[in-house]
Amino acid sequence: MAMVVLRRLRDLLVIMVVVGTFLFFLLRSIPGDPAEVLLGTRATPEQLERLREDLGLGGPVLSQYGHWITSALVGDLGTSIRFQAPVMDLILSHVVPTLTLAVASTVVSMLLTVSIITWVTVRPRSFLARTVNRGVQFGLALPDFWMALIAIFLFALTLGWFPTSGYTPVLDDPGMALTELVLPVAVLVIGQTAFFTITMEESVLGELTQLYLRTARAKGIKETRIAIRHVLPNSLLPVLTTVGLSFASLIGGVVVIESIFVIPGLGTLLLGAVYARDFPLIQGGVLFIAFLFVAVNLLVDLTYSLADPKVRVA
Repeated sequence: MAMVVLRRLRDLLVIMVVVGTFLFFLLRSIPGDPAEVLLGTRATPEQLERLREDLGLGGPVLSQYGHWITSALVGDLGTSIRFQAPVMDLILSHVVPTLTLAVASTVVSMLLTVSIITWVTVRPRSFLARTVNRGVQFGLALPDFWMALIAIFLFALTLGWFPTSGYTPVLDDPGMALTELVLPVAVLVIGQTAFFTITMEESVLGELTQLYLRTARAKGIKETRIAIRHVLPNSLLPVLTTVGLSFASLIGGVVVIESIFVIPGLGTLLLGAVYARDFPLIQGGVLFIAFLFVAVNLLVDLTYSLADPKVRVA
C-alpha cells in the first residue's frame, strides 16, 4: 500500500511538471498581449513594457519559465493579472462551489444508479427493467446546457419552485443553499446517472453468469438478498473507476452549468481568466485541476485495494 502511494506521488509530481511546462509555452505562443488587454491599444510602448515587467512577462521566455517553475514547486503560483491577488487564494475561494456541485451530483447519481440496478436485478421483467436502456440512452444524449435552460424555464420561471441562479455557501444558509443547488445538481445527475447505470449494468450482467449464484439459489436464498449481498458488491469495483473519472472531470468541466446558474466556481474563474489572458491564473487553475485528477485516481486505487483482496495482493 505504501509503495502504491509513493509511486502515485512520484507520478503526480511528473504530471504537474509536464502539464505546467506544456501550458506555459502554449499560452505564450498564442497571439495577444495581456498588457494591451489591461492598458488598451492607446498605451505607449514604455507603459506596456513597464507593465510587462511588473507582471513578470518581460525578458526571454526561458527566463520567465525558470522563475515560474521554481516558484510553482514551492507552492507559489504567482499573482493574477486580472484580480491582482495570489492565484492560490483565488483558486481556493472558487473551488468550494465546484466541489459542492461535483460531490452532490456524484453521490445522488450513485444512489440512484444502485437503486435502479438493484430493482432491475431483482425484477428483470418489470417496467423499469424494460425501459432502463432507453432511459440511459436518452440521458446520455441530452446536452447539459439544454437541460439547464429547460429546467430554468419550467421549474424556476413557470412554476417558481426554485431560483433561476445564484449560490449561497452551505454553512451560511443551508436552506437557501439547498434550494439554489437543486436545479444545477439535477441537471448533472441526469447525465451521470445514465453513465453510471450503463457501466454498472454491464458489470452486473457479467456477474450474473458466475457459478456461485447458482449455488446461492439452490440453497433457497431470495433474489433480493442475492442481489444486495453478492451481485452488487462484486459489480461495484469496475464502477469505481467510472465514478472517479466522472468526479474528476466535473471539477474542471462544469463551466457551462456554472455560467448558466451564475455559480462562482472554478470553471467560471478559469473562463474569465482565458478571456482576460491571465496567464498565471490559467496555469495555476489547470495545475490544480491536474492535481485533483491524480488525487482522485489515487483514492480510487486505494479503494480498489481495500475492497478487493486480489488487487491488494497484486
